[in-house]
Amino acid sequence: MKILLKKSVPLLYILFFLTSLVQAQVSWNSQLKPILEDSLLKRAQVGISIRDITANTLVFEKNAQQAFTPASNLKIVTTAAALELLGSDYRFVTKVLYTGNIEAGNFSGTLYVKGSGDPTLGSDKMTAAGSYQTLVRNWVTALKNKGITAFTGNLVIDPTHFGYNAIPNDYTWGDIGNYYGAGSYGLNINENQNVIAIKPGTSLGSITTILSITPKDTSCVYVNHVKTGAAGSGDQSIVYSSPYNPFVYIEGTVPAGSTYNVKASISDPARLLGQLLTKEMAVQGIQWKGEMRVLTQDDTIPDTTNWITLLEQRSPRLKEIAVYTNLVSNNLYAECLLKEIAFNKTGIGSTELGAAAVKKYLKKIGVDTSGLVLRDGSGMSPFNSISPNQLTSLLAKQQANTVFVGCLPTAGKEGTVAHICKESGGKIRVKSGTMNGTTCYSGYVTAASGKVYAVSLMVNKHEAKNRTIQRVLEKVLLKVAEN
Repeated sequence: MKILLKKSVPLLYILFFLTSLVQAQVSWNSQLKPILEDSLLKRAQVGISIRDITANTLVFEKNAQQAFTPASNLKIVTTAAALELLGSDYRFVTKVLYTGNIEAGNFSGTLYVKGSGDPTLGSDKMTAAGSYQTLVRNWVTALKNKGITAFTGNLVIDPTHFGYNAIPNDYTWGDIGNYYGAGSYGLNINENQNVIAIKPGTSLGSITTILSITPKDTSCVYVNHVKTGAAGSGDQSIVYSSPYNPFVYIEGTVPAGSTYNVKASISDPARLLGQLLTKEMAVQGIQWKGEMRVLTQDDTIPDTTNWITLLEQRSPRLKEIAVYTNLVSNNLYAECLLKEIAFNKTGIGSTELGAAAVKKYLKKIGVDTSGLVLRDGSGMSPFNSISPNQLTSLLAKQQANTVFVGCLPTAGKEGTVAHICKESGGKIRVKSGTMNGTTCYSGYVTAASGKVYAVSLMVNKHEAKNRTIQRVLEKVLLKVAEN
């Protein structure tokens, strides 16, 4: 009898465990099923993965192994990989060097700007980085402090740190000319975006007028077909352009009323930076009679070993860049991080090599990469593909990394998730992901029980407005927080 009891003890434990597991599954199903039966989701593709990090168990799944388009949820993958592969204290360093003599105030040598792929260069969006106006002013002041009053030499701008193709292959044509679709170059300025100030017409449907473009590439031609829309109709304009293309075409509508600002992408930031520098030289009393040249990957890159460093422009630390990337869902920052991973690993800054390095990293830390498709770093490509379980697997493995967890915005308080889960008391940290027909949230929920869950909620191919789908997914997040 004693022997039988001893043998039955492990069996009893197993039965107890399985019973508890089934009961927990029933509980999760009963809580979430009514929410997921919302008519808005009826014909959509819905994927849900909820993982208890402490127990390392999946407590709820719905199509969680299937691949979904993640939109900006992909930035979770990119920032996690960048923090690990580059390091949280990593900085981009843009260098300004020169060679040649200064005689009687005249500089006849070469001033060389070596880009580093820094997405924050000349951006006032981050505390440690000044505006492009401040940047250009400071650089020219450094020249002037060398006693230069005339520039008859060469100004060379080098954006070859990244490959020539600034746009991932799958970006859509309607996105590229707009600010959120800006290319990622080896040299970026002002987040590669400018502001087009448009004056509406006096009547509905009347033609508008471009008042200013800031900062303006003087080699670009702007064709304006934007018309006046109804008051309060918002920005319904589309800017069409492409990398290195001086032709910019704008159509659509802006609302009637006062001057309306439309944000567009800059097609050649290296060329623009050169123009801004020569213009600032004139402002500061340096006579410009030199030649400006932008290098390409086919050019011979000068050996600057013995050149003099005028200055080095250092970016904020990568952990700060990662916070901003996820906070406002900045596509340029994510693409630059992906390319920098590639450059750091291979010496070539390309999207494809960056994606391969990230996939290799995920596999190394134990994330199942079957069916994973990475076409960019930002999630802009509609051909990216990842499952909810793959995302929660990564999130679970990163939960002990406080730097990474801290780079996800707090729901109800900040960034693109400030409008959801306001009653959650800062217990939900998630990254949003939206594009036409796609709405996603992935991140962490600290529940009332103290348990921490990795969650990934993905909805594809819906026909509703993203805000209405977000409200449904918000209910799921709040329900997880109750457990």
